[in-house]
Amino acid sequence: MKVFFLISSLQILLSTLFSQTINDIFEEALILKKNKKFTEAIAKFGEVVKKDKFYHEAWYHRATCYLELNKTELALNDLNQCLTVKKDFLDAYMLRANLNIKQNKIQEAILDLNQVIRLKPNNIEAYEKRAELYFTIPEKNINAFYDLQKAAELKTNNDWVYIEMAKYFANKNKINEAIQNYNKAIELKPNNGEYYFLRSIQYKNNNDISSALKDLSTAIEKDFKNKEAYFERANLYFEKRIYDNAINDYTILINQFRSKNYEIYVSRGICYSTLNKTAEAIKDFSKAITINQSKATAYYLRGSEYHKLGKTKEPLAIKDFNKAIELEPNNADAYLKRAIYYLEKQKYTEALEDINKSVKIKSSSETHFYKGAILYELKKLNEACVELKKSAQMGYEAAKKKVNEICPN
Repeated sequence: MKVFFLISSLQILLSTLFSQTINDIFEEALILKKNKKFTEAIAKFGEVVKKDKFYHEAWYHRATCYLELNKTELALNDLNQCLTVKKDFLDAYMLRANLNIKQNKIQEAILDLNQVIRLKPNNIEAYEKRAELYFTIPEKNINAFYDLQKAAELKTNNDWVYIEMAKYFANKNKINEAIQNYNKAIELKPNNGEYYFLRSIQYKNNNDISSALKDLSTAIEKDFKNKEAYFERANLYFEKRIYDNAINDYTILINQFRSKNYEIYVSRGICYSTLNKTAEAIKDFSKAITINQSKATAYYLRGSEYHKLGKTKEPLAIKDFNKAIELEPNNADAYLKRAIYYLEKQKYTEALEDINKSVKIKSSSETHFYKGAILYELKKLNEACVELKKSAQMGYEAAKKKVNEICPN
């Protein structure tokens, strides 16, 4: 009995010494790894797994050393061994998922991330990475969104999550939700000019022009100086009738970005026209015509500018009006501009003919106002008042004034 006890004690002692020997080797390997002596560390980890193939941490750490030496396949083999002997080792799943992502093995990476989330349901990084992978699979985009939502619920500090959620909501025309997510992204990265630009588009879509302008200016100040930002801001300045600022932005697009955009020249020309800078307006409308000779807008706008210059330019004005109508016979504005020209030249019959065509194509407060003005000049007071009242009801301020002046109650 005593002999048996001594033998058993000896076996336990030897077993303990053996285990300590493995642990010592493992610790030595970890020190070598820490000191970036990866080849020596690999050899030591190899000794450990040779003595005990179930020593999962050794498989894992040897894999990380192989990666430092760009030996990806050997690293994958070790991770596979690690997970064979330790099926719930989260770090190994995450590392293998990253390797699979680098090798574009999307499905394999997703399976590994599924395991990470199963083992640790609050792992933010796993949700984020899986979302990225789902985005590469069109039919899985909704799954990507759900993963982003989960990461947000877990209070991720990754601005990309909120940007992608904002884009998702924007595509669904859920403007308020998109803005809320852009807000969060901007809180995390307040110096990212692109984020302000993206939020400005949602403000614009929500008809909050002041906020959109503020964001566009901030985006440009924070070095998001691309042509889209200037173009959007110029157009919003134009919409708000801040014409000097609009001209500045359109000029930057033309001079710095070498833009040959028809609409930019037309819009800047309208700004110049509104500010009574007729020569500059004509120059811009002419440039627009050079860019695209098949569109009517620049022709009838240039015609109106030529008309401002008096009798010597009238042939050029009527030529441009006629050309615009020739190009686009269903363009209501072209007929309107020529009708205004005829009205001011006291050619009321021609003016009435043009304004009738304009109203027929597109009824607007402006067309009804000018039809009323032409009928008034033709001494058709009752008909004139019908048109002026219609224009006033549509909100045309000049019509409201005329109704009070010339129309009976």
